[in-house]
Order: sequence, then C-alpha cells, then structure tokens
Amino acid sequence: MTTRGDTRPTRLEATESLKSLIKTYYDDLFRAAAEGRPSVWLNVGVPCEFFYAMDVFPFYPENYGAACGAMKLTPKLSAIAEAHGFSADLCSYIRTTLGTVFSGEGPYGQLPRPTVQVSAMNSCVAIMVWWRAVERHWGIPTFVLDTPLVREDSTGINLDYVESEVLRMLSWVEEGTGRTMDMERLREVVRLSNEGKDLWAEVLDLRRARPCPITAADIFTHMFPMVALRGTPHYVSHLRALRDEVKARVDEGFAAVPDERYRLLWDNLPPWFDLRIFGDLAQRGVNFVIDTYTQAWGPRYMGTIDADNPVRSFAGYMGAGFLNVQIGKRLELLTELVRDYEVDGVVFHSDRSCKPFSLVQVELRNQLLERAGVPGVLLEGDHNDPNLFDRERAMGRLDSFLEVIDSGRA
Repeated sequence: MTTRGDTRPTRLEATESLKSLIKTYYDDLFRAAAEGRPSVWLNVGVPCEFFYAMDVFPFYPENYGAACGAMKLTPKLSAIAEAHGFSADLCSYIRTTLGTVFSGEGPYGQLPRPTVQVSAMNSCVAIMVWWRAVERHWGIPTFVLDTPLVREDSTGINLDYVESEVLRMLSWVEEGTGRTMDMERLREVVRLSNEGKDLWAEVLDLRRARPCPITAADIFTHMFPMVALRGTPHYVSHLRALRDEVKARVDEGFAAVPDERYRLLWDNLPPWFDLRIFGDLAQRGVNFVIDTYTQAWGPRYMGTIDADNPVRSFAGYMGAGFLNVQIGKRLELLTELVRDYEVDGVVFHSDRSCKPFSLVQVELRNQLLERAGVPGVLLEGDHNDPNLFDRERAMGRLDSFLEVIDSGRA
C-alpha cells in the first residue's frame, strides 16, 4: 500500500509507448497523403473500422483538437478561425481545427487535405458548421449520415433506417475514393476492435479497486487509440500492455492517489489543457475513479460488434450512441457507475463547447441524488479553451464540494 511518503514513480510505462503510437498515426496520415492514398475525415460517431477495412485512412478532427488543447494552442488557432468570421461561441474543437485549416499552423503543420468527409448526426449538430466550412475551403465532398434520436436503443424501423444509411454511405465512399469494402477484411478488423474494447473494459473495471490504481489523467490520456485506432493490431497490443500494467498495480496494492479519501466520478470531457488539475486534487486525497466519457467507445455503449453481420451491428451502435438517446439511459449509466465504483460524489463538467452533453446535467444531478443519494456539483468550463475555464474558481467549488461530502459522512 502506498503512502504520501512513497517515492515510487506513478507515471504509467504504457504512456511512453502511447507517444510512439500517436506519432506513428500522424506519420501514417502524412504518408498516405504523400502516396496519394485516400483519407477521410470523420466525427467520432462514425466507426473507423469501416475505413481501415477499405484502406481509407480515418482521421478524427476531434482527436486533433484535443491534442492542440493539450499543447495549449487553442487560443491562437481559435483567433485565426474567429478572424475568418466564425463565432467564439462555437465549440473550441471547431475553432481550433479550422484555425489550422485556414492558416496551416498547428503542432503538425498543415493537415493533409482529405479525399472525402463523413459525419453522422448522432453526436453534435454543430459539426455541420465544421464540415461545411472544410468542404467549402478545400472543395471536399461530404456525406451526412442521418441517425434519428431514440429512447434507449435503435431497433425495428429505426435500426432498418440507420442500416440503410450506413450502406448508402459505404457505397458513396467507394465511389469517392475508388476503394471497395472487403467484407472478410472488415470481419478481421471487427475481431481486433472487439478484442481491444474488451481490454479497455478490463482497464476500466480494474479502477474499482481500493485504492484505485490510476488517475483520471491517466485514463483520459489513453483514450486516443480507443477513438482512432480501433481494429488495428497495434491498438490491441497497446491496450493489452496497459491492462497488464494496471492489473499489476492492483495486485500490489498500488495507490495512484496516496491516502485516497474521496472517490469521485467525472461527467463529460476533461479540460485537455489542464489535466494537471487531477494531480492537484490528488493532494487533497481525491481520485476520479471512473468517468462517463470513457464509456462511449467501450463495450458498454458500442457493444461487441457482430462479425457475421457488422454493418447492421454498427448501425445499432450508431443509432443509440451516447448523445443519441434520452436522459434515462444516461441516468442508468451514472447510477450503475456510482454503485460499482463506490463513488462519493459526481463532478458534472458543464462544458461550454459540448452543449449536447451538458444541457441535461442539472436534471441528472438532481435525479442521481434522489435515486442514489450521491451529491453532485456543476463545474463550469470548457474541454479545450483555457480562456473559458476559471481554475481558481473551479478549485474553490471543488473544495466546497468535498466539505459537502464530509458533512454527509458525519
């Protein structure tokens, strides 16, 4: 068991290999462009597995935006987008990526022009502003995949409709890129994707341990392959190494937060520009042992994709994604996580840039307190723009929230 005097390093060894994984991904992106191979820009509600199976390189601008946020480039790149007439009220991911598109500036220089773009309506309608701006700037054809809102699951006529949309999208991509869908290849990609998601689920489950073996900063850092590399061999090998390292920590009783006193749940995206806040809170005995955002690409929401019928199976996932369902399903998830991870309180990050995720948080907080007896606090901020996050005020609210938890223990 670790104590405050324990001097063992807490940085995961897998974090070093993750850096290499991300570098290779961007090297491959630029290599594909140099060799004239097709690429596609996707929003995170569109599975990358389809495109790996078609040998069309998948790129997620949301991931790129998070990287810019972590490197504290968002204010500079946002100013460029705003100078081109885009509102400062738009999502900071949008402003960041458009800043690079317009100027060629950013951590990797100018991003290669994609061959096509695909977006699904299952996450955020503001993406339409983003994709249309890129479409106009570079003259890129764009496909928008319709996904009707559902109560809990996509079934019956809704599922039939989304499946038809996926098939229409695949045909459109084939025509636009000159590549064809290899169903045998897709089945192999799905097999690897499922294997990695199971490993990710194991990592999340290992966080139930007392003391918790990793921090929120650790798990958020390692989300990159879950979003952009699903279905590739190196995605599986990385997650297996991560799982093994976290399991070894649990076996030895390693405490990521010495003297862990408060086990909290983080709802919504984190502030990518300030993941250190989780380390600062650790000095108060706080560990965020679980989070809702990390659930979105694992088995809990994406589910195990049926390799024998992958198109329909993916359609089911796309039609009932995290933000495409009614509030009841999110409340069930929160209640389950609070119970399984023995959570003392929930921090709802009211993220100015992610309104679909944030708008229902007040009601979720109220219902969770009534249903599970667990208090929650709203923390106003942004996932990518430090100008929209008052750190001193946030720490003050969190300190007050810890007092509320303590008073409930008395």
